[in-house]
Amino acid sequence: MIVQLTFAIILTLFSQASPNNLVGKKAVEFALPDVRGGEVALQSFRGKVVLLNFWATWCGPCREELPELNRVQEKFRKRGLAVVAVTVDNELENIRSFLKKYDLKLQALWDRRKKVADAYAVEKMPSSYLIDRNGVIRFVHFGYSVEELKRIEAEIDEMLGKP
Repeated sequence: MIVQLTFAIILTLFSQASPNNLVGKKAVEFALPDVRGGEVALQSFRGKVVLLNFWATWCGPCREELPELNRVQEKFRKRGLAVVAVTVDNELENIRSFLKKYDLKLQALWDRRKKVADAYAVEKMPSSYLIDRNGVIRFVHFGYSVEELKRIEAEIDEMLGKP
């Protein structure tokens, strides 16, 4: 009985920490250092649709996806999209070199201690969370593929059409 109860508690805790369980809930607020200087809070994007992306320079799919997210940001920026790219890298210089190499203009934040990634239950890189204008998570995506990117763009287009 105790083993079953313990297992049930662990299963409940694990399922609550799942990124998919965040859909429909308010996005966890945070403030992180911008890799170019200063500090940025998620709340500062309220009123915009936010694509919150977790990535790292050592992640192959992230290296493919980030230039595409830069393109998506340019495509939808005037309609109210903000792409916020949160890196969990350990070395600031690696991040800056990567952004410069690919000429990325994304809002890049540094989650060195991985507290924000933990709060969003990030399980794999890259992970993306689409947050509506009111700060509610509407979609969660894991990994990178051309098909997944097309879904993300369609969701962004739909969300930007709503007040």
